[in-house]
Amino acid sequence: MRAAVRSGRAGGMVTRVARMVATVLVATLVALGAHQAADAVFHAGWTGNCDGCHGSSSPVDGTSVGLSLTPSEICLRCHAAAKPTDHQVATHPPPPPGVPPAALTPGGDFAYLQKLYYWTDSAAGSSFSPGERHGHNIVAPAYGYVADVTFSASPGGTYPSAVLSCISCHDPHGNYRLLDSAGTIVRSGNPIIDSGSYGTPPTATEAVGTYRLLAGKGYGTKSAAHTFQYDPPIAVVPRNYNRAEVDVDTRVAYGKGTSEWCLNCHEVFANRGGGKSHMHAAGAELGGTIAGNYNHYVKTGDLNGSQSTAFTSLVPFQSGEVGNVQQLAAVAMSFDGARPEDKIMCLTCHRAHASAWHGMTRWNTKGSFLLVNGDYPGIDATGKGGDGTNAGGKTRAEYKKAMYDRDPSRFAFFQRSLCNKCHAKD
Repeated sequence: MRAAVRSGRAGGMVTRVARMVATVLVATLVALGAHQAADAVFHAGWTGNCDGCHGSSSPVDGTSVGLSLTPSEICLRCHAAAKPTDHQVATHPPPPPGVPPAALTPGGDFAYLQKLYYWTDSAAGSSFSPGERHGHNIVAPAYGYVADVTFSASPGGTYPSAVLSCISCHDPHGNYRLLDSAGTIVRSGNPIIDSGSYGTPPTATEAVGTYRLLAGKGYGTKSAAHTFQYDPPIAVVPRNYNRAEVDVDTRVAYGKGTSEWCLNCHEVFANRGGGKSHMHAAGAELGGTIAGNYNHYVKTGDLNGSQSTAFTSLVPFQSGEVGNVQQLAAVAMSFDGARPEDKIMCLTCHRAHASAWHGMTRWNTKGSFLLVNGDYPGIDATGKGGDGTNAGGKTRAEYKKAMYDRDPSRFAFFQRSLCNKCHAKD
């Protein structure tokens, strides 16, 4: 009897200990999961846990995707959400007409690819801006993304539109790495110990990943007979990058290689004089006159700005040929304007993923005014503010979100195109 009691007590103690261990284990796993979600450590510069991408299918936001579907669908399992935060770059499901996508990353929100805008202009009549003209048309049918039906290949290049995906640009295995302060990038060698996106420097024995896991020389996917000729840019961004820019701009400090990297798929645009020319040559230095315009321009009619406060993320630029991520990290925390040796780049005018505007531009390049009578244009506005081209088929609330929630007071009462940030013709 006593033996049975002792046995029962011992068994109870074992059970309690087991429960305590289980509780601690669950709490630890939850904490680790929260840490991973908060810091996006799953593949922060390196190859992530294989099961994270290659595991069994699981429903996300009601969409069941898995190994048998496209690479972009696998990526969107983690990078799409109804209310995107941190590393999520696509609002899913896409919001209904009149409601803007929610992600505010420097690269934009892929959901704009599924937004169609109609308008009527007093002079030009009816017009529209289809979703496919708002960005890079990744193929992810389960999420509503389909190939570009207008261009069979990348404009100014040969990358096949039918197989464009997230891994067309981003190396999912994170093999590319930054070795030194000069910006040397290789595919193997020193182990990657951290993301290369936030300013962590490599050491003599440890590398950091490339900015946003972007692929470089020699990269290609099985679905596209296309090989990259250029390494990814050296760049640094603040960790709280998916945010509104009501008072403070989110600055990505773009350095060495930014202008060239886009030419991996848009190679003809490197030559203004041949074939399909483009408005600006990629990688051209700003020079003294343009840099001076950039620094002095505040808004339409106001050229009294200073170099120390001139930066705007609506018109970013490349910081010369800087390859040192620590140096770029300091730039990312500043509002310093342009220097003559800084460069115009593709991302000066375009967002990397998608935007609300035709041509995936950072602002409405089709309208005459960005502000009318001190407010954003919109189909719900009157007078010139409701003019179709100015409003671009959006409500004033949609327009403001497309401008990353900036208060209209940051612009002129009748604000003209931001081309004038560099050219000062207004």
